[in-house]
Amino acid sequence: MQTKAREATLDSDGVLLHEEEIVDLVARALAGRELPDVAFDDPAARRILDALEIDRDRYDRARLRSALATTMVIDALVRDFFERQRGGLAIGVNQGLSTRFERLDDGVLRWIDVERPQVAAFKASLVAPCERHLVATCCSLRCAGWTQCLRAARDVPTIIVAQGTLRRATHEELDAFLVQAAKDLGPGTELVLDYDARSPLRPSALGRSGACLESPSPDGAVVRYPRVRYVSSDEYAPDLAHAVSGVNGVSRLFRGRGVASLAHLRFV
Repeated sequence: MQTKAREATLDSDGVLLHEEEIVDLVARALAGRELPDVAFDDPAARRILDALEIDRDRYDRARLRSALATTMVIDALVRDFFERQRGGLAIGVNQGLSTRFERLDDGVLRWIDVERPQVAAFKASLVAPCERHLVATCCSLRCAGWTQCLRAARDVPTIIVAQGTLRRATHEELDAFLVQAAKDLGPGTELVLDYDARSPLRPSALGRSGACLESPSPDGAVVRYPRVRYVSSDEYAPDLAHAVSGVNGVSRLFRGRGVASLAHLRFV
């Protein structure tokens, strides 16, 4: 494996992982050794890391801790969804070598990972198969095929997880994804994502109920998504509200440098 500044080639088939994906994998795999105070354990991540030639000592504890904090809060948001929506469905979009299904599986969890073809094949070679965990393929974030498939399941409570996905996307890719999702996804579908605070997502009317999601484009225009709303922190248990607020507070403090912001959204 050859590691570069922003991406790494994992095998001869040309599977690429971005730097953030590698950091996230290393953080999850080494948390028990490097960050014992966080009480986080991910055996599946350790198995994947053992199969790859990655320099484990390249990343300092501060960077690993930051990556792990984002992962743990997203884990908590997904758990909260399934506590509210028993029998629901989770979809991970371009999550690379994520092991969230293995980490959260309670014996009934249903999960679909939508990946680039090379990554899907690579991950399938490393992770034990499970009939409740499917890996599907899509050509890019602009791909409409998988969201169109969900039209027939609009009555199934669904949460879409996009950790790292949109941080690596262009504004045009983000816009294409949200526009297509708004066409295909049923009311109540939730979306959890992280993003760079320097390229903000925000409610269209701060502090007002019913405000939709908006995103400034590079040319200064503001794009609004009327069907996409922020989930109110009033819906969270106090500890979850504190965790989400804490991650976003740190991101604002460092202006997004190395620390992602989180958005928990719902289609109406």
